[in-house]
Amino acid sequence: MNRVIFSILLGCAVLAAQPGTDINVVRAIRLQNFKQNYVGSTIRFIGPGSISVMGVLEDVTDQSLIISHNNSPVAYSHTEIDYIFIDPGFTDLLMAFGVGLLGGTASYMAVIISKEKPHPSVKGVVSSAGTVLAGLAGLKAFYKPIKIDISGKTRK
Repeated sequence: MNRVIFSILLGCAVLAAQPGTDINVVRAIRLQNFKQNYVGSTIRFIGPGSISVMGVLEDVTDQSLIISHNNSPVAYSHTEIDYIFIDPGFTDLLMAFGVGLLGGTASYMAVIISKEKPHPSVKGVVSSAGTVLAGLAGLKAFYKPIKIDISGKTRK
């Protein structure tokens, strides 16, 4: 009985606390976390007027993002920006290719184990198909931009 009452009270506390959060406080926390984790990274976002901006993040202030374009800092107001994207890098591409190679090797081993003397063309087709399918899965899993929400919205 005590567990049921405790669960109900905890659920009510969580539901009551969510609407009471201030959008500006949530946004400030997200911006602080963004600054701590991504200073020095190449970012991109859609600015006011649907202008795409890309550059290296140098600093995040209370009112603006400071982006480096050709080694010169430019400040952009982040009041109308809800999402920032971090594009995948070379290591993400290596991960995707590694998954493809692993899939090709696994499919080749599966053919050798399943048949006693497989035909060389069967080994080639199966390992090629395994490499392509695993490579596509690796690209979908590892080679995609990271979407960072810096808006103050907590519910969708």
